[in-house]
Amino acid sequence: MGRDTQHDDQTGLLQAIESDFTRYAPTLSITARRILERAYVATELPGTTSPEPVAIHLRTRISIEQGAQIHRLIRESGASESVEIGFAYGFSTVWILDALATKTDAVHRAIDPFEETRWSGVGLQLVRALGDNGVRFEWLSDYSIHSLSQLIKQGRLVDFVFVDGNHRFDDVIVDFYLADQITRIGGLIALDDNWMLAIQTAANFVTSNRYYETVDQPVRNMRVFRKVGDDRERSWDHFEPFVVAQPPTSLRQRLVRKLRREFERSQPKMSRNAH
Repeated sequence: MGRDTQHDDQTGLLQAIESDFTRYAPTLSITARRILERAYVATELPGTTSPEPVAIHLRTRISIEQGAQIHRLIRESGASESVEIGFAYGFSTVWILDALATKTDAVHRAIDPFEETRWSGVGLQLVRALGDNGVRFEWLSDYSIHSLSQLIKQGRLVDFVFVDGNHRFDDVIVDFYLADQITRIGGLIALDDNWMLAIQTAANFVTSNRYYETVDQPVRNMRVFRKVGDDRERSWDHFEPFVVAQPPTSLRQRLVRKLRREFERSQPKMSRNAH
C-alpha cells in the first residue's frame, strides 16, 4: 500500500469518526471530543508504564455510539458519583468523566488491578490528557471483589455502575451482587458486551430475580438496569428460574437438521416385528 493510499484511508477514517461524534455526541465537551477523536483513530496510544506507544486491541474499547449513550444516561439521570469495573484503555472513563463534569463534587472510580501491567497505563494517560474537569477521579488498583467490598464497608452509594471487568458468568454475577450494594435506589447498573452469552445470562438472572427494571437501549451491546427496590426485601429462599442464553443455530446446522428430517420422512416405516 502506497503512502498516498494510507493517507487517504486515515483521512477517510477520521472523517467517519468526526461524523459519528457529531451524530451521537453533540453534548460532549470540546476537550473530551478532541481526545477521543484522536484515540479512536489511533492504532497505538501512549501509556504511563511503557516507553513506546502501546498497540490498541480495537475490540477492547467501546464504540462511539455506546460511549455517547453512557454519556447521555449519566447526564439525563443526574448522576454525580459512579464506579467503573474495568479501566483498560480508558475510553469509557473519558466518556463518564465528561458526563459528570456538569455536577458539583462529582466522583468517578475506576477499578482495575491490571491497569499498569496488562494495559500499560493507557487509560491513566488518557485521563491525564483530559485534565482537571472538576470531577474527582480515583483509580482503585485492586480486584473488583476487594474494591467493591471496601466501598460497601465505607457506606458509599453511587448513581451509576459500569460493569466491564471479567466476563465469565460467575464473575459478572459477583460484580453485580457487590455493585448492587453500593447503588442507590433509582441508580443504574450497565453490563457491557451483551453479545456474549455469559452477559446475556447474567442479565436474565437480574430481570428474573432482582428489584431492577430494564432501561431499553438503542445500543444492543449494553444492558442497563434501574434499581427500584432494596434486595433485603426479598425472602431468604427467593429464587425464580431464568433463561440460560444459547448460541444461535448456524445456517449450516439448520440445513443439516432439515435434511435429516426430510431423509427420515422419506424412509419406509419398519414393522414392529422386523429384525
